[in-house]
Amino acid sequence: MQFIFSCQLLSILLLAASVSLHAQKIPNAPRNTIWVSSTASADVIASRESIAAFAEKAEKAGFDTVILYTKELNGHVVYPSKIAPRLAEHKGVKYNTDFDALKTFVEECHRRGMRLHAAFDIFTEGNKLIPGIGIGFDKRKSWQSVAYDVDERDKQIKIAPIGEFKQGIPLWVNAALPAVQDYELSIIKEVLDNYAVDGVVMDRARWNGINADFSDYSRDRFKEYIKAENLNFPNDIYEIKLGADGKKQIVEGKYFKNWLEWRASVIKGFFVKLNKMVKKSHPKVSLESYVGSWYPIYGNDVGVNWASEKHKVSYRWASENYGATGYAELVDVLYVGLYYPNNTEAEATKAGASTWRSIEGAAKLAKEVTRGATKIHGVINYGDNDLTTEKLQAGTQIIKQETNGVSIFEASHVKRRNAWTILESVLRQNKLSDRSYPVGAETRAK
Repeated sequence: MQFIFSCQLLSILLLAASVSLHAQKIPNAPRNTIWVSSTASADVIASRESIAAFAEKAEKAGFDTVILYTKELNGHVVYPSKIAPRLAEHKGVKYNTDFDALKTFVEECHRRGMRLHAAFDIFTEGNKLIPGIGIGFDKRKSWQSVAYDVDERDKQIKIAPIGEFKQGIPLWVNAALPAVQDYELSIIKEVLDNYAVDGVVMDRARWNGINADFSDYSRDRFKEYIKAENLNFPNDIYEIKLGADGKKQIVEGKYFKNWLEWRASVIKGFFVKLNKMVKKSHPKVSLESYVGSWYPIYGNDVGVNWASEKHKVSYRWASENYGATGYAELVDVLYVGLYYPNNTEAEATKAGASTWRSIEGAAKLAKEVTRGATKIHGVINYGDNDLTTEKLQAGTQIIKQETNGVSIFEASHVKRRNAWTILESVLRQNKLSDRSYPVGAETRAK
């Protein structure tokens, strides 16, 4: 009996030592990241064996972090949740729900000294290409964002829940609703409390576009924001008119800039709550967000200011106080989508485009507007079929030079292009032997 007990104790100690050894190898912060969509890369999350094989290939290529879409835009999650519906089928593909894909991904990444970050499509709860799948279609239909737009179906101007418009794929919910914010935060908290993830990444933490949100609730909150008793809604924000050619024209109203400011303030308010929740309970978890890099039009279009709150926004559409809505100080890493056909500023200029419409130019602009408040990681889309693999490789190299980290979207595209070896040639030069995080002159340590 004593011998058996000693053997059991030895096994426990060896296991603890093994876990400790792996933990020591995990990087302090992400540097080379690859995104895994639970729908596009369904084959990756099919089993422990497929997850292990992917993690092995990713580590060999030089990635130190995997970003797994834990909550997809249809609102379904890849783990057994007590809150959100579980992803069991997508476009005819059935998922193995006999094992926990998130838990397995964490284990297989940590076993190889890699980080695992959980990504969440925040303000979407359904896929309009698959009607009925997602709580935004039924259980929480009242949460749908209300759009003011021209319906592509009949070319009629209307204000209606976004699910009633033909255009668009995500079923957006109203980011201003407290119930919506509480629900999304509860899912993130559930993951943090039950899984040893190294980071949480927000995606689609924004509005659908300039057309949202025109619900009665948002109208009332906006009236309070601007302290206006009389509001001609929506015309005081903007009015849609159809030209003789049938094209939509937006005529800005007297509160248009205030409206853009209010929308951005709602998103910042969400990140304030999120930051408080994450940093209070799990201070070592990296809080991150993905945004589009087209900053000069981003706030006008999707209602988000991802710059530093200290950055003075001087675009025509920005109000005097718009800069205060910046949320860069609230996240540890900002993933900036550098999705451009031009790699360099010179290429953009030659093509007749603004310099920021290039990987190089947009990366520089991201560093400028965030003013060192967060780490910038450039994301490049290997799913862009208009770009050759060689062009993408060159773009990846520029991202490595211009930002704090290289981020590749997405695993299925890397597989399709068989780009693992090409990525290895770039990333292995970018992977630090001591796995620490270099803080550049423009980036402050968190």
